[in-house]
Amino acid sequence: MTGRPSVDLAIRLYPAWWRERYADEVRVVADDLAGDGRSAARVTCSLLRGAVRARTTAQGMPRTYALWSTRTRVSIAAATLPWLVVAPIALMAMGTRTLHAGAGSVMYSGVDIGLTHLQIFGAPPRPAPPLTPAGSVIPFVSLAIIVLFLVTLAVLASGWSGLTGAIRRTTVADRRRLWLLAWAPGFALLADIALFVAQTVVRPHSYRSVGGRPFVAVGGHPYAAHVLGTVLGVVAIGGWLVAVTCVAVAARRADVAPSDLRFGRSVSFATTTLFALLLTAYLAWGIGLIVQARQSAHGTFTTIAYSHQDLWLPMVVVIALAVVVSGLSSREAGRSWRILSSDIL
Repeated sequence: MTGRPSVDLAIRLYPAWWRERYADEVRVVADDLAGDGRSAARVTCSLLRGAVRARTTAQGMPRTYALWSTRTRVSIAAATLPWLVVAPIALMAMGTRTLHAGAGSVMYSGVDIGLTHLQIFGAPPRPAPPLTPAGSVIPFVSLAIIVLFLVTLAVLASGWSGLTGAIRRTTVADRRRLWLLAWAPGFALLADIALFVAQTVVRPHSYRSVGGRPFVAVGGHPYAAHVLGTVLGVVAIGGWLVAVTCVAVAARRADVAPSDLRFGRSVSFATTTLFALLLTAYLAWGIGLIVQARQSAHGTFTTIAYSHQDLWLPMVVVIALAVVVSGLSSREAGRSWRILSSDIL
């Protein structure tokens, strides 16, 4: 038929189990539709919609352990990996915090989250204006973001240890390779630590100014420290993304026990819940900054600023999309596990 390559391409987008059962039949139907005057583009679009449904709902998939176990593992990975990719970027996108009043930069003492005893830099320092009502909430919201990040990281660390343990207990032929893939985050962390230690060793530990001239480093190797710092940033980001990819491959190919799948399903649900809370806190953080700017225009206040706060709205969109993907995948992991545990095991 005219446009047959596009139909074949659309069929290849279906899962393997679907192609084995229906591919030949669909090609015959597509030929019949072409003979009746149906355009190839219309048939291809219909097949593409069907491919999306087949992959998202698994409707018609045979009730076999291998297929539903793989689907459960993939759904668990799809529920957790968006957080691993997006959450660290969102945290870095906040940037560093500074406090400022009309008379200059502000420092504080006491408990960090309360930002108490605000003082304007100077000789001697003098009391600074209070934070705006919205500004007084921002430190607590930013703390909540960090706490949610750390708690989710701990949850995922437990899931990662469960995955590596499950791979270690399997008897598949490529168990060693899968185990090495699953351990990619650990290798990336070791590389980061080694580079950080090397940078610390060569970094100057003191600076000196003579006669009012600019500060110069005393000892160390500033150029080497700069190069290592750049390499550390590249390795940290690149290694993290590579590690996430390796874990995804290991999770998809590993043959894990049902008890490990049940634990992974729980991890995916907890990750999605904490991810949604992170999105809520991130929204509150950005809204607090906006409201703070309006309140500071009607009085003398100390304001809080973050170096990358202009990235707030794009990051909210990215986090929201990632939360949707995580939520849908977590729900599918639960559905796949219920079918696996009730109808197959």
